[in-house]
Order: sequence, then structure tokens, then C-alpha cells
Amino acid sequence: MAKLRILTLLCATILMIGCEKDFNSNDTISNIDTVLTEFLEGWEISKTVCDFDLNPRDIFFINSDIGFMVAFNGCIYKTINAGKSWHKQNSGTTLHLYSVFFLNENIGFVSGRASNDLSDDGGKGSVLLRTTNGGETWTKKNFEDYVDMKCLHFFNESQGLAIIYTPDIPNSRDYYISKTSDGGDNWEFIDLPIRPVFGKYYCVDNVVFIAGENQNIFKSTDYGVSWVTLNTPIPASQNVMNIYFYNQNIGYLDGTNLYKTINGGLNWKTVDVPFSFFDDFHFYNEMDGFNTDSVFAYEGDCEVFKGIRSYQTYDGGESWHKSKLVDTLCFGRSYFPQRDLGYSFLNTEFYTIKKK
Repeated sequence: MAKLRILTLLCATILMIGCEKDFNSNDTISNIDTVLTEFLEGWEISKTVCDFDLNPRDIFFINSDIGFMVAFNGCIYKTINAGKSWHKQNSGTTLHLYSVFFLNENIGFVSGRASNDLSDDGGKGSVLLRTTNGGETWTKKNFEDYVDMKCLHFFNESQGLAIIYTPDIPNSRDYYISKTSDGGDNWEFIDLPIRPVFGKYYCVDNVVFIAGENQNIFKSTDYGVSWVTLNTPIPASQNVMNIYFYNQNIGYLDGTNLYKTINGGLNWKTVDVPFSFFDDFHFYNEMDGFNTDSVFAYEGDCEVFKGIRSYQTYDGGESWHKSKLVDTLCFGRSYFPQRDLGYSFLNTEFYTIKKK
């Protein structure tokens, strides 16, 4: 699974920026048909233009067909045909929604940020929405003491995790990895010195990894009940930025450099890469993976968006092959429900990324 995604001015949901001071316009592909066939070798990209404009804050697919997107002003959209068409659901709130997670086709959860506006939910804290019928109806619970709830992940109908933000108090922590054992009615803050960049953690095969302070990673194998500390080789001047695990053993993290583990984070080695950060970072198998990177160039004193590149590896990250720059493509929030299938949405454009 990949959420990068957790999630720029011109490409609002691309999280990190690659900047090229010496921009070469001859190294650019603009023809969209060429882009869709050549941007990622071995993958087929198709585009659907939707009849609505949305900048999703999160995207989740239960399987290859059924998916959900959430966004500002209480927006929830659902597809049952792999993104060919979308139906807007009645969420019952106008709060900005930031996270969506489904256990199956029926049971799902959505969370949103508090607001002090004049809406029905204004001044009532953050919100958690739950459905038992695939989003046809949603029940709502507000949490007056919470500012925001992000990165929902449920292991079953009762046990789940979230990152919860509380009001800012000087010299006090205002965000926590938190667990529930009653389906989200109550949450328990876990006493961990976390530092979740982009408000995210990573979960694979029900094993959870989250960035901590002092260049550490915390790992849980029991739904967040207990945690172990994993040291990383990231220097003290840097921080863990992004975490990606292909399975419980093979994982990657970035913090200026890219690091790889093959034993669940006990040991790490530096991997030489031509990019600085994760963007859409995904592996099809242990050897075959890719990353995309948005590119900016200086024009005077300003940085201007020029497009995105892909970087592909066929040897588990030992070497990477750089594509030409593409200025007619901009992925948004992305999610891979399967190793060989991913989806991305931004504004009116929905992309399907499928292994050939």
C-alpha cells in the first residue's frame, strides 16, 4: 500500500520538490499520448477527465474497483468502477476531511479537522465519521478536545490507530499516535516522542512504523499496544522524512539520503539515488520499483514548476534510471490497492497506473 502519500502551489498534493537550477527544455516530453506510454517503463498510465474539480486530501481503494476520496467542506466521493465515474456522498458535515480508511466494502471511517466557523460542526472539535453500508449513510462523532485526526488505520472493527492533534500549548506536545479499542468512540494517546512528517505513519501487514525524534523509528506488531525503537543512520542534523515498507522486512526511508533495510529496520544501508525525497514511491516486487519527483527551475528569484520525472530501479534500489521530464502530467494523491495497480487524482484528472 502506498499513501504517499501522505500528499506546492502549482501541484498542490505533490509533497516534496526537486529543484533544477540548470533546466534543460530539450529534455522534456509534452505530448500526452507519449507521456502515458513512456513515462514509466513497464507500466501503462491512462487518464480519465472527471466532471468535477477536487483537490483530495486522501484517497483509498478497497479493491481494484471500489474507492473513496475525501476533501475540504465535507466532500466524500465514491467510485465502484475503478474511477470511470464518481458519486458524491452526503457526509453530514462541512468540516475539512483529511483521512479515509475502509475495512471492507461496507465498513469505513473518515476523519476531519476542527473549525470555528458558523456551520453545524463549527466549534465542536474534530470529527470522526463511520459507515456500515459503504457510505450510503454516515454517523458522526465530534471530539471537542481535538484539533485534527489524521492517518486513520483500522485493523478490525474495534482496533485502530490515528494521529491526533490537540490545541497548541507552549512547551507541550500537541500531536500523538493514538489507539482505539472501541471503533473510534474513545482514543488513548500513546506516550511516544513521534515526529510524523506530513502527519503520516506506514503500515504493512498490520506492522506499523512511525518516525520519531532523534532520527529513530518506532515499530509495533500488536496494533499499537507496544512499541520498539529502531535506530537509523540518519545524521543528527537531519530527520526521518518518509517511510516505505514493501513487506515486514524490506523497507526504505529518506532523510536527505535514501536508506534500505532487509531485516525489518534492525540494520540500514545507504542507497545512492539521483533524487532527494520520496514522492510516489512504490515497488511492484522486491527488485522492481519507482519514484516520481516534481521539478522546479529558477526564473529570476522564483522557482517555477516544470514537470515531473520518474526514477526506476530493477535491482532493489542499487541503481536508478531517470526518465525525461514530463510537463503535461501531475499526479495528485495516490494509492496502490495492489502491487500492480495504482490510482491518482488531482483537480479533474484521474490516473490509473497499471503494470503491463
